[in-house]
Amino acid sequence: MVSTPFIIITIFLAYFSSCLCVVLHNNNTFGLKDFEPALATWYGDETGAGSGGACGWEDDVKDPPLSSMISAGNANIFLNGKGCGHCFQACSTLVISLLFFIDGSQILMQIFCNQPPYCSGEPIKVTVSDECPGACNNVPFHFDLSGFAFGAMALPGTRITFKVHEDCNPYWFATAIEYADGDGGFGSIEIAAGGSQNFVGMDNIWGAVWKKDIDPSFIGPFSFRLTSVDGKTVVATNVIPATFSPGSKYSSSVNF
Repeated sequence: MVSTPFIIITIFLAYFSSCLCVVLHNNNTFGLKDFEPALATWYGDETGAGSGGACGWEDDVKDPPLSSMISAGNANIFLNGKGCGHCFQACSTLVISLLFFIDGSQILMQIFCNQPPYCSGEPIKVTVSDECPGACNNVPFHFDLSGFAFGAMALPGTRITFKVHEDCNPYWFATAIEYADGDGGFGSIEIAAGGSQNFVGMDNIWGAVWKKDIDPSFIGPFSFRLTSVDGKTVVATNVIPATFSPGSKYSSSVNF
């Protein structure tokens, strides 16, 4: 499974006895434990449903009641399959609560998003449906969300943003496109150079990364015509300057 890093999160553990997947508030019946490092990523298509493979649910995760709101977990979350069906839920601004059973006890995990202003703070609930093995165990807790679930945490009104690929050169240009509203997916991406409206198609090479083979005369500022999977089109004009820096992000003024 290929994961795309997006936010670092911090977790504290507290024993708690209550029903699964509810919004929790301060409660003196449990004690605060030490903070632990953790990581949240997403995998697969940027609007994908994820997988229920390791829990035996396969593609059923796209159907109600899960409805694509799922996460894979590393060993400390997946628990050799015993974590299947356990879930976490956002409970306040930039905070997400995770609830699951361990040895008959429930553990509350508070997850704090540390990349404002991109996180909405709106509650979401995600069910553990898969395992994130290998490098996911490099941190104590790693949540690998479906693309659909990860996008559900984004702040509404965030504009489409273009992250220039670090390997761009006078003969090859690529950009990762982030924070699209609507269905979140792209049917096509076109690019125009030099401030013109002469758009030419780009190729999707993986995930949300699109590229164009160019020559040294193809210079910025770059504009983009973006068409969503459901046929909606927006134009981001002169969003990447001629003096762009590889690896940098440039925000447009548009979204679906």
